[in-house]
Amino acid sequence: MASCRSSGVLTASSVISSGRCKLMSIHIQNTGAGAPTTIKVFDNTAASGKELLRVITEPNASAIEFDMHGVIASVGLYLEISTGSGTGAAVSVEFA
Repeated sequence: MASCRSSGVLTASSVISSGRCKLMSIHIQNTGAGAPTTIKVFDNTAASGKELLRVITEPNASAIEFDMHGVIASVGLYLEISTGSGTGAAVSVEFA
């Protein structure tokens, strides 16, 4: 049985992995009200380079799950949580 690792629940931008890996899934929950929050995942160790995922969550929205089917990240995985005038999100990234 294949297994994967988790970033745990994050509420701020962070390096998830600093090497080649597979992006398995991402779980997102907008944690506030007032404005949307943008979530991006990059194939990099910084908020630049190839963008693998972009999601804009609405305030008070239900949790969202995306199955990423093992997308290969050749450099690493970086999670960017951009709140703008919103209050953020709780995100977990599963990878192998």
